[in-house]
Amino acid sequence: MGYIGALEAAGAVVLADSHFGSYQGDWLALVDYKGQRGFVHGSYGSCSGCDSFEAEFSYSDNGCGEHHYDPQADCEECKAETDSYNTRLAEFGRKYLEYGDGEVDLADYDTTLANLSRNIEWDYEAPQMVAWVEGLKDTYNA
Repeated sequence: MGYIGALEAAGAVVLADSHFGSYQGDWLALVDYKGQRGFVHGSYGSCSGCDSFEAEFSYSDNGCGEHHYDPQADCEECKAETDSYNTRLAEFGRKYLEYGDGEVDLADYDTTLANLSRNIEWDYEAPQMVAWVEGLKDTYNA
């Protein structure tokens, strides 16, 4: 499922997303959320111990103990685990979309470019991230 799936589970419409192999493994998404359009930026860590999504969910399906990797639609325990997983996933995604009080927290186009450009001297992926955002200017403004 991953970070983009968590944004979608929280109610965001992901218009574009990309992952970059920078030091901490950056990801970016352009989203529509609660009537606002903006960018979300996160990192997935340089190892599995640093990846907050993997620490919270792992990257496997969440069926019951017997069907952990292959949840069964007719298993009540699998249904309960899936419901719990989906609720937690949406809550996790909201952490990237909102402040703690529920106010939408998306970065605008100019702020996103400025933030990504700050590390351009040493982050070899920063120019690619800046170019990716620049390529979405028309979509952002649509």
